[in-house]
Formats: sequence, structure tokens, C-alpha cells
Amino acid sequence: MAGTEEMDEKAKRMRALLSSFYGEDAGSQPPTPVRRDTLQGINMPDFDSDRYIQSLLRRTPLEGLLQKHVEMAAEIKNLDSDMQMLVYENYNKFISATDTIRRMKENVAGIESNMDQLLETVTAVRAKSDGINSSLCERRERIEELNGTRSLLRKIQFIFDLPKRLRAFLKSQEYAKAVKSYMGALPILKAYGNTSFAACREESEQIIDTIAQKLQAQVADNSIALETRAEAVKLLQQLEYPVGRMVESYIATHWPRLMAALQVVEPETPGLVGRLQGWLKFGTKKLEETNEGIDPTSPRASMEVLNKDFIADLTQTAVTYRALFPEEEKRLTEAALKLFNEYFVNVQKSLQPKTGNPSIVELTAALNILSQDTGILSKLVPDAGLPEMTEKAVERAIQQHVVAMFSDLYTRIIGSLVIEEPTLTKEGEEARNQKPLRAALDNAKRVILFDSVELLRDLRDLLEKCGGLLQAWRDSYIDLVQAGFQDLFTKLNDHFIQLSSSSQDQVIASKSQTASQGLVLMLALLSVYIQQTAVPKITEVIGASFVGGGAMGFEARPAFVPSEVCRIFFASGEKFLHEYIDTQARKVSILIRKSVETPNWLKYKEPRDVRMFADLLLQEVSRVQLEVEHVLDQGSNRSHRRTDSAGSGGSSRSNAPSMRDSASMRESGNHRTSFTARARSRLLERDVAKLFKQKVELFTKIEFTQASVMSTIIKMCLKTFQECVRLQTFNRSGYNQIQVDALYLRDNLREKVFDNETVVDSLLDEVCSAAADRCIDPVPLEAAILDRLIEAKKAKGF
Repeated sequence: MAGTEEMDEKAKRMRALLSSFYGEDAGSQPPTPVRRDTLQGINMPDFDSDRYIQSLLRRTPLEGLLQKHVEMAAEIKNLDSDMQMLVYENYNKFISATDTIRRMKENVAGIESNMDQLLETVTAVRAKSDGINSSLCERRERIEELNGTRSLLRKIQFIFDLPKRLRAFLKSQEYAKAVKSYMGALPILKAYGNTSFAACREESEQIIDTIAQKLQAQVADNSIALETRAEAVKLLQQLEYPVGRMVESYIATHWPRLMAALQVVEPETPGLVGRLQGWLKFGTKKLEETNEGIDPTSPRASMEVLNKDFIADLTQTAVTYRALFPEEEKRLTEAALKLFNEYFVNVQKSLQPKTGNPSIVELTAALNILSQDTGILSKLVPDAGLPEMTEKAVERAIQQHVVAMFSDLYTRIIGSLVIEEPTLTKEGEEARNQKPLRAALDNAKRVILFDSVELLRDLRDLLEKCGGLLQAWRDSYIDLVQAGFQDLFTKLNDHFIQLSSSSQDQVIASKSQTASQGLVLMLALLSVYIQQTAVPKITEVIGASFVGGGAMGFEARPAFVPSEVCRIFFASGEKFLHEYIDTQARKVSILIRKSVETPNWLKYKEPRDVRMFADLLLQEVSRVQLEVEHVLDQGSNRSHRRTDSAGSGGSSRSNAPSMRDSASMRESGNHRTSFTARARSRLLERDVAKLFKQKVELFTKIEFTQASVMSTIIKMCLKTFQECVRLQTFNRSGYNQIQVDALYLRDNLREKVFDNETVVDSLLDEVCSAAADRCIDPVPLEAAILDRLIEAKKAKGF
């Protein structure tokens, strides 16, 4: 800052010195009133130094005067040094300026004489020029008039020679020169064509029409070079031929061929074969055969055939169109839109999933081909909106394939719900080692889970390989996949219910009826499998591979609700299990009801063997047990299992009154009054004992185990047995026959109830009690007789 202030101060001093040396310009600055007794007016002409000194002495003290003296001495010294420096620095400039002024004085001395001589010369030239102009004025006007006449004669001669010249150009095919000549003469022909030049005009127009036809033929001829055809279009435009007509003619010539390439001649012939027939019928060149190993009806093969020559032909046609009609882009876009609409109709047909198992690999390849080809077409016609059309076509094709894949999965699952009939041995009995229900169940489980996971992998591969095409609607695609599983399981549950209903309504042969009842059990187990295993696994895979979704917004219902699916199949599984148990129990109950209602129990003879119905009942129960063992776990261990001693004790307890009553009856056979009193006493004791006896729970919660299913079926059958017995009236022999049958069933049914064997004893005791209640002479058989009859039956075999 100090250096800058010093330089400014120095510059001010230099300006002051120069001003004092050259004199100030009084008109440059407006006068400012300055006091003459102050230092500010020191540079003014009327500055009074004496007055300033007197004022300074009067106002300033001694110390101030001494300080002022020192300052003025320093300023004087600075002014002297600045003056010297100014002189020294500008000395050479002063010398050079002096020399320049001297030379200027010497040069100016001869200029005045030269200027006078030049003025005299210019005056003489001007006088001579005026003389020449005045002498040639009349001739110039005549020459200009003759030149105009000559030009007009040349034009007239050109007009008269125009037909001859045009014919020469037509013969030599120099159409550009012909058009140029005609267009040059056209203004005159328009002005005077109806008078003197009528014949020339008519003849010229005929020749030009011929040339225009030749040019149109060149435009339509594909064998001619493109530059020549473009030049022909320009010449036609110069001749004012309508460009729109040429454009329509071009489109009418080439577009039918392109449209024919996209059409399928035989609607019932899909894919490659139909397209080959279409190309051959419309005269296009024959397509090459597809590569070996590629299904000719696959989407990939169809897309390759569809795009093979069509895109090349369309590209060539569009390039030619642009070269010929560069200003008619809008018309090209309009025509291309119609073509592309037909193209995407055929693309949609080509991408339709074929019947059977749709291939994601083929679809991915076809979509990649479509993306590449439409990219080429989009660059070719950028204003046609091909990206949007491609996106819609891809979305529609993928939706169709996803729906077809879920439909195929549904068909495979439904097809797996078939139970093969077991083969028969030589003796006519079913082989016990065969497990058709188990095999059908395992196959259905495999199809439901593994095929569903495989389907998800294919759909994930499609999402990864076609990510660019799916980017705009990725969330919608994920929702589509999830909704597919929601719909699949809903339809599957409905089909299970329909199968169960039809199985219940069937009235057919025994084996088929067994198969249908096994199908209901399989449906129950499949429902549990879907709820506990399939849905959680599928949900896990969806969560890992399909992140996103929710295209409908957060407030909308999710596309796939696993909890709802699990709830539906849980309810269906229990329903099917109850239906299976009810059906099996109903079938055995019919057998029991017939066995009780058919005999005349009041005239029944003394029992000598177990009735056949007991064997049939045990056969049915064994069949159900075998069927259940193939598909269900055994469940909990046996509870309340009796030992042999306990069982024999119970048997003796249940038969002890009978033995005593039998002995008393033999001793007092003629004392009917005594017997009646004892019988009533015995019945009263039995009724009192039933009050303190543990009640059998008939309707307990059913589990998916062998023990629960078999126990429930047997309880329902024995309860039916009891109710049927309660409706009949027995004599002593009938009552004894019920005892024999019950004892035989007791020993065999115990082995089939895993959880609680006391159920069989309790229910059969109730059967015998009901028979005793309905018996007119309730005298039971002795234990020895019962044992002998049972042993005899066992000796005969089951």
C-alpha cells in the first residue's frame, strides 16, 4: 500500500510539472472558487504569495512555522530533482522531435507546386471526356437497341429450336439437360404460348411428357442406381410433377410385398410351415431350412423365419425411400405404422406358447431376436414408436407364457392325482407289498414342490436374461408370478374339493370305490403337505428370487398371500380326512346294519359259529388299515395297553355274571319267579357299574396318524353296531350270537387300535349290554362255550 501511494504522489507531481511547463487548459476544468490565502490556490494565476505568508504567520505558531519550513524545503528539493529527472528522461525525445519538425518544414515546401500541376491535368482530362461523351451519345443508344433486338432473336430462335433440342436430349437420355432447357423456355411459352409459339409449346409439352414417363420408370426400376433414381425424382419435381403421387406409387409397389411376407396363408398351420407357404405363394424367395435341433414351431424358429428377409427387405426399401423422397418422412412413418401393426400381430402369433410345456429358453431367444430386430427397425423409422409397441408385445407374450406355464403345472399336478390299481397275484389276491397310494402320493408331492421350484427358476432366468425388456414393468412381472401361484393353489383346492365330492357320489365297483376313497385320503395328505412344506418353500424361493412387486400400490392386496393359502389347505385337509373316515365308516356300517337287520332274532337258533359278517367287517377294517399304513405315520405309542393277564381278567369280569346266571338257571329251571328277580338284580348292578365306568370319547380330535384314523373308524363302526342292536328284539339264542360275534371282534380289533385298546372293550361291552337290554331271556353263554366257539373259528382261519 505504501508503494502504491508513493507512485500516485509521484504521478501527481509529474502532471503538475508538465502542466506548469506546457500551460494548463483553462477550458478543460470548470473554475472552482479557491481562497487566495491558502495553499490550494498556489497554482492559480492570481495567487498572492505575500498575503499567503502573512496569513500563515498570523495563524500558525512558531513550531508550526518551523515544521512548515522543513516541509517546504523538502518539497523544493523534490521539485528540483523531479525537474532534472524529467529533463534527463525526455532529452532524446526532445532531440527527435526537433529533427522531425525540421524535415516536415523541408517537405511541405514542394507540395504546393505539385498540387497546382495535378489540378491542371485533371481539368484537361475532364474536358476531353465530356467531348467524347457528347459525340458518342447517339451511337450508344443505337447499339443498345440493336443488342436488345439480337437477344430477343436469340430467344425466339431458342424457342423455335426447343422441340428439336428436346428430342435430341430424349434420344441421348440426357434428361437433366432437357428439363433445364424446357424450364428455361417455360416463362416465354406461358406468356406467348397461345399465339406465335402454340405449335412449339404443344410439341415441347409432348416431349416433356415422354421424358416424365421415362423418369417415372427410372424411379420405379430397382435395377437402376439409387443416385440416378434420386436425380429422376428431382427432375420430376422441377417439372412440377406431384411428389405425393410418386410416394403413393412407391408405397403401392413395395408395401404389398412386405405385407405378404408377414401373412400366414394357412391359419391352422402355425410357425415355420405356414410362413414358408406364405412366402412361396407371394413369389418371395424360398427360405433356408432352420438349424437342426430347433423345433420349427418354437417361438425362436418362428421369429427367425419372420425376421429373416423381412427386415432386410424393409431396410432396403426405407433407405431407398429416403434417398428418393427426403422430405416425405411423415408419409414413410404412416405407411410403416400399418406395416408394423401387422408385424406385431404375427409376432404375437409366433410368441404364443405352444401346447405342452412352454420353453423359457425358446421364449428368451425369441425375445432377444425381437429386441435386436426392432432396434434396427426403430433406427430405421424413429418416429413410429417401435419401442412402445415392442414393450407391449413382450409384455403380452411373457404374460401368455407365464399363464401357460402355470396352466401346464396345474395340468401336471392334476394328472399326478391318479392311483393305479394294484395287480393281482395268481390266487386272485392283491399283492400286499404293492403301495399304489404311496407311489401316487409321492409322485404328486414331487410334482407340486419340485416342478413349482423349477418353474420359479425358469421365470427367474427369464427375468435375468430379459431384464432390459422387463425393466419398465418388472414389478408387474413379479406380481404376475406371485398371482400365478395364488391362482394355482386356489384352483388346486377347488379341484381337490370337486374330486372329493365326485368320489363321495360314485356308486361303482368295489375296487374303483376303494381307489376313489384312497384318493380322498391322498387329497387330505396333499393338502397338509402343501400347507406345511410346499407353500413355505415356494414363499422362500419367491422372496429370494423375486424381490419387488407391489405394482398396484401399498394399499392393494398382495398378489400372493401364503397365510391365506395355508389356511385354505389346512381346512381342506381336515375336511378331506373327515370325509375319508366317514366314507370308510359308512361302508362298514352298512355291512353291520344289514347283518343286524336281516335275521329274525326272535326265532334265532343256538349259535354254533361266528357269523360271516364279522369276517367281512374285519376284512374291510384290514383293508383300510393297509391303506392307511402306506401313507400315514403310526403316531403316538399305545396308551392304556392291557397285558394278557389284564385282558383275561377283564374278560372273566365281563363273563362272570353270565357264568353264574347260567348255573343258577340250570338249578332252578322251573322257578321262573326266582330267575326274574335275579335277572333284575343283575341288570341293576350293571347299570350302577356303568355310572362309574370311564366314558368312551367318541368324537375326539382327528390327527393325521394311523392310530387316530383307525381308532375313529372303529369307534364309529362299533357305535353303529350298538345302535343297530338297540333297535332289535332278541331271544336267548340271538343274544348269545351277539356275544359270540362281539368276543370274536374284540380280540381282532384290539390289534388295530394303537392308542387305546380299552375303547374296543368298552364299545363291545355296550353292544352286549344293548343286546341284553333288548333280549326277552338275557341268559349269557358260559365262558367255556364262548372260548370253544372262538377257538374253533380261529382254527378255520380268518
